Amino acid sequence: MKVNHTLQLATFFISMFMLTACGGGGDSTEPNLVTPRVNQLVTIPVTSQSLEGSWSTSCSASKSLTGYDEQQIFNFKGDKLTTNKFFYVQNTNCKHSAEVLRARITAGIELGKSVNPGTDTGHTKIDIQRTKVILAAMNSTVTNLFNNADHTSNESIYNGYGNTGWKALFWKNISNVETPDITAVRTNFKIDKTEHDILQISKKMVDGTTHKVLKLGIKGGNVDSDSRPISLAGSITATLQKKTIETQTAQAAGLTGQWKYACTMVKNDQTRLQTSTLDFEGNKLTTTIYFYDHNDNQKQACSYYPLYQVEIEADIVLGKVINAGEVNEHTQIGIKTTKVQIKLDPTFYTFTSNEFNKGDFYNTPIPYLYYGYGQTDWQKDKWKDISSAPDAIEKLNIGTQVPDIFKISTATDGSKELKMGYSEGSYDINGRAIAFEPKGAVFQPK
Repeated sequence: MKVNHTLQLATFFISMFMLTACGGGGDSTEPNLVTPRVNQLVTIPVTSQSLEGSWSTSCSASKSLTGYDEQQIFNFKGDKLTTNKFFYVQNTNCKHSAEVLRARITAGIELGKSVNPGTDTGHTKIDIQRTKVILAAMNSTVTNLFNNADHTSNESIYNGYGNTGWKALFWKNISNVETPDITAVRTNFKIDKTEHDILQISKKMVDGTTHKVLKLGIKGGNVDSDSRPISLAGSITATLQKKTIETQTAQAAGLTGQWKYACTMVKNDQTRLQTSTLDFEGNKLTTTIYFYDHNDNQKQACSYYPLYQVEIEADIVLGKVINAGEVNEHTQIGIKTTKVQIKLDPTFYTFTSNEFNKGDFYNTPIPYLYYGYGQTDWQKDKWKDISSAPDAIEKLNIGTQVPDIFKISTATDGSKELKMGYSEGSYDINGRAIAFEPKGAVFQPK
């Protein structure tokens, strides 16, 4: 259900794309533009401020992994760059349920001088020093290939590098010194070596809306004396994901109040059930999730003692109504998580505390959003705020506005149903879902 993605704040893919993955970048401050001539490209001075945010490429055939599609998200913040790469079954429009491999590459960056500013070929020099590469095989097929030391992914740089402990949906740090083929990793990904590149930020119209576009240098082409590309790559472009702009209130949109999801199976975990409530008040959203042990009677299980409880506080922004009056009418919404806390129930404390005390980034499956995050002092029936845990900030998009959609409809019995965007579907250029979850939340009258 959707609360596993945006309202739990996953951008698994998302999130990282969600997940990750898929949150909007800071675009509130407009730098001074270079005054364009007729038909001239409008370029924007490249600074740490103009780079800040998430830049997403379109879904296209992968050049680094033959036979698959690929989408990249470049996250710039200060002097850091995190590149998230998602590989999919070919011709599936990069649908998240068709994901086969994920990569995350962290690096430090340093901006250099501008070259030919104000022209179509104008660009800025940038030095990139990669420090860490982690991979996750997203299905059993890729997992088995990675565990095969003879497999080299059609000569791609994405393979198991001699590791034999790959598990589906788990991250593995291949830049770790314990990786058998660490020399190959450091060479292929240029770990701790400075890569000289160029980039350009410009503006263009996409679907009638002005977007900022990022271009990097052509790889394999002509270079200068520093081995830096001298031309921009037209095929490697990324668009800055925009924040939702407020146009109405939750009250006006009919969101205010409590909405409840029925008892359902936890996504990617057949041993757990969950119920969720969404409480909208003003520009705030509080999501409460109860997780239960699964048994044969699903309804009865969700009325018993929970294993643990999650509470998520978020700021919301209500945007435009799209296709008003049509069957596919929906409303844009931006959700920025500000706090996440978890409480272990006394009834099952012994069981859950063992699980949470060992639940760090590398031994917890990617789809699992709520676990120990490396903290080992979990107590019985006491809230623990995980909002400052680095991995939680990354995985739950804490502090970053995540774009989504919703619609409210009336059922035949007169009840109101709220549906959010579908996390297993496809996303638009801003990382916003383009379809609705199959089962929504029902309004709870006072």
